Amino acid sequence: MSSEPAARAADLTLDEKATLLGGASTWRTHPVERVGIPALKMSDGPNGVRGDGLGARRTPGVVIPVGIALGATWDPDLVGELGDLLGREAVRKGAHVLLAPTVNLQRTPVGGRVFECMSEDPELTARLAVPYVRGVQQHGVAVTVKHFVVNDTEVDRMTVDVDIDGQTLRELYLRPFEAAVLEADAWGIMSAYNKLHGQHCAENRHLLTQILRDEWGFDGFVVSDWFGSHDTAAAVDAGLTVPMPGPKTIYGARLVEAVERGDVDEADLDRLVDDVLRLIDRVDARALSSERPEQSVDVPAERALTRRAAIAGMVLARNENGVLPIAPSATVALIGPNAGGTRIMGGGSASLQSFASESILDAMSTRVDGLVHEVGTRIDRMPPPMGERTLRTPAGEPGLAVDYRNGHDFSSPVVVSDVTPSSMLRFFGSTPAGVDPNAFNVTATGSFVPEMDGPHLFSAVLTGAGTVTIGDTRVFDDPGRDLPRGPLFFGMGSEEQTAVIECRAGEPVDVAVTITGMGGFAGIRVGVRPPDPDDLIERAAEAARSADVAVVVVGTNDEWETEGEDRSTIALPGEQDELVRQVAAANPNTVVVVNAGSPVSMPWIDDVAGVVIAYFGGQEMGPGVADVLLGEADPGGRLPITYPKRLEDTPAWPHYAPVDGVQSYGEGLLMGYRGFDRTGVEPLFAFGHGLSYGQATWGEASVSTAEISASELAGGAHIDIAVPISAPGDRAATVVVQGYAAPLDPRFEAAPKTLACFTKAVIEPGSSQDVTLTFAADAFRHWDADVGSWAIDTGTYELVIAASAADVRQTVQVKITR
Repeated sequence: MSSEPAARAADLTLDEKATLLGGASTWRTHPVERVGIPALKMSDGPNGVRGDGLGARRTPGVVIPVGIALGATWDPDLVGELGDLLGREAVRKGAHVLLAPTVNLQRTPVGGRVFECMSEDPELTARLAVPYVRGVQQHGVAVTVKHFVVNDTEVDRMTVDVDIDGQTLRELYLRPFEAAVLEADAWGIMSAYNKLHGQHCAENRHLLTQILRDEWGFDGFVVSDWFGSHDTAAAVDAGLTVPMPGPKTIYGARLVEAVERGDVDEADLDRLVDDVLRLIDRVDARALSSERPEQSVDVPAERALTRRAAIAGMVLARNENGVLPIAPSATVALIGPNAGGTRIMGGGSASLQSFASESILDAMSTRVDGLVHEVGTRIDRMPPPMGERTLRTPAGEPGLAVDYRNGHDFSSPVVVSDVTPSSMLRFFGSTPAGVDPNAFNVTATGSFVPEMDGPHLFSAVLTGAGTVTIGDTRVFDDPGRDLPRGPLFFGMGSEEQTAVIECRAGEPVDVAVTITGMGGFAGIRVGVRPPDPDDLIERAAEAARSADVAVVVVGTNDEWETEGEDRSTIALPGEQDELVRQVAAANPNTVVVVNAGSPVSMPWIDDVAGVVIAYFGGQEMGPGVADVLLGEADPGGRLPITYPKRLEDTPAWPHYAPVDGVQSYGEGLLMGYRGFDRTGVEPLFAFGHGLSYGQATWGEASVSTAEISASELAGGAHIDIAVPISAPGDRAATVVVQGYAAPLDPRFEAAPKTLACFTKAVIEPGSSQDVTLTFAADAFRHWDADVGSWAIDTGTYELVIAASAADVRQTVQVKITR
């Protein structure tokens, strides 16, 4: 749907146009006050709305389940409700634009942002992206569907050049973007960091103009991923509206110079200006200032929604002998690093300050009498940051005292003072009012109160020049920012520096940190690892032996799953596999809860009775996991990605590593479950797999027609298949009926079966209902690269009715005629 902006580019001077298009700061565009054009404010998503992220003074907000958990719901209506919630949150945070949703595909299970994406399948992602976008935008908040396109790895992500054939690009990786634009009328798109066929996506005219605008009719704005644009004239020619962040930008003064040199046609510039002006009208930025105060609103109804969403995306992957749900009278040993350290979101730009949340341990402790807890093992890659429990300001308050000064002189006057609750302090491009974001420094002081005697390992990572002193020991000393860079803080953090310091329980140890920052960016991470007993696993096994049921909560955290770095393995970090093995040997009723944002290997799978995959389930995942374990809710999730037994079984893995800077998508259409189907390699758990506590019986399916013409399909006709399902037991059964399509014509022998449609339903106990699958034109079309258009080929197709990609219940053949 097209709409004309109230103001026009003709109202502006060349300098004003170029300024308007260039970012003013990390999260805002420039206003043009002469003609009343306001600044726009953007904020990171996609599992919440961070707002400005002002260091210690971050505005807490709602955290919904991460993208892969949304994918696991297979529930478009629920995702629409969550989009509506995020739209309300964006308004509260004063944001006109939400940098979300992430609709890239989970090409491999080790991508650093797999947790942030919804699925390995384009149709499942598309069906969930559409209501997400609609939900956000109904509040007058623009989305930026990201990252356009084939941004599926963090390896060399700023430079890698993707080589992919046209059919695979269209049928898989572009599909969710196409749906978001054509069906949801997305107002914004974010270009990806990587190159596609030799051109950065922010400067790729084929993507941003020929496909997005000319073919799909997109009339919104395109924003670059942060620092992801490089060439002024190429970006304008491609159709990049706003390169971010500012104030240093490829537009602004550089754009004026490019126009004056004749490298850029001012008419092209005007079209981009109109994109921004249209956006300003859509989000009512003239009435809603980018500087309005951010608000935190924590209400029971929204907590209830996020809890329902956590449960809806929780996958019961294994349940031998009905070990779950746990009987009310059972004694429980709750074990594992993520029981008390439950992770609700991943790392990187998707992170934000959550409202208070309960861990799985917190939630289970209040509902299970006599519960016993053992940590079993540690998974932290680095010593974890200190929190309010062990930190004290010089005034004796929980946390560290933080002083801000302008410039890089630590002796200059303090302009703002605050308290941080954690020894991890991040500035995502913004600083408190009165602090110059272009050049500032921070000092954090207080003390650490040890909880036990013995040698403590301290570590520190800083993004800027600075020091970290613990007691009398200089743990970090880099006054010139000379240390090599490591992976933390988007690659801007130093290599980790460490020191071992002997501590005594209850005796405070002074903490002093200094750091310089610029561009609104700075990061401090000071961690400590107290001494652990040598028998953590043995103690866990003993606790399991004495309980009726042992629940082991394993997983990852934001050190292992984060933007900027892919994992190197799908193995659980640390000694978690050994922990599960020994607990399972001690108790046959062992249930494993997997608190990870992407697939992990499970070499102990045959030794445990139950597996619940909970992902990073947002602020209410702790109570949600307790609801599922105790049988107060049915786990509603189905896997949105195939879980391989070995990473090497993943179809894209042979093509994963770039060669001479080029990453080949050599698996083509055979990505994910399609590749497993073709090779016959058995996965650990198939795409779409998931169990319910309720029993479901599937009856004989009926099809609305066995023959339909391609022209009828193109005109909006469809094939319906009704599947009668009953729940004969005493519990409601959650089902996700999945419909796949595959051409049987020998011409398309290489074509895999692909997900075409799905329906989620809850069948009440003792009842039955027909669950309908609708196969529309998209189920049968393919991209004809020879002519550069979509085609629906005549012939016979097999329609597959399944409970997962590997659990086929029935097949139906239909014929498509001319």
